[in-house]
Amino acid sequence: MIQAIRDSSPGVLLTRLLISAAVVLASYNPSGTSVFHWVSNNENPTDAWVMLGAIVVILINLALLIAAWKALGKLGTFIVLVLFAALVYLSLQEGWVSSGNRQSLEWLALILYSAFLGIGLSGAIIWRRATGQIVTDEAGDIDS
Repeated sequence: MIQAIRDSSPGVLLTRLLISAAVVLASYNPSGTSVFHWVSNNENPTDAWVMLGAIVVILINLALLIAAWKALGKLGTFIVLVLFAALVYLSLQEGWVSSGNRQSLEWLALILYSAFLGIGLSGAIIWRRATGQIVTDEAGDIDS
């Protein structure tokens, strides 16, 4: 019990958010230093190393996205998207992001996507903290 409380510290949640941000920003970012830019600007985009790098990044993104989707479910994803829509609206209204500046919109989208993945990876921890209930998966391959 005490180990479970230690494992769900705010540091673990922050670490998951940072890992999500690192994966997303390494995959693509408007500054031009990402795997996407490495592949698209490469003289030989069909080189084995380039293809391997692109495939690894795609697989990591898919794994994080699937984990977030499973943790949040349809309703949780909807709630997070509504929250993000409100944040986008607030950012545009307050002038933090300009609708005429593509790069600022890309950064905002990447930050929100990173936050979605981080929230999804931490979904079970957040749920346990909020409700006291432990989330488990039902495994169809295990007979009781």
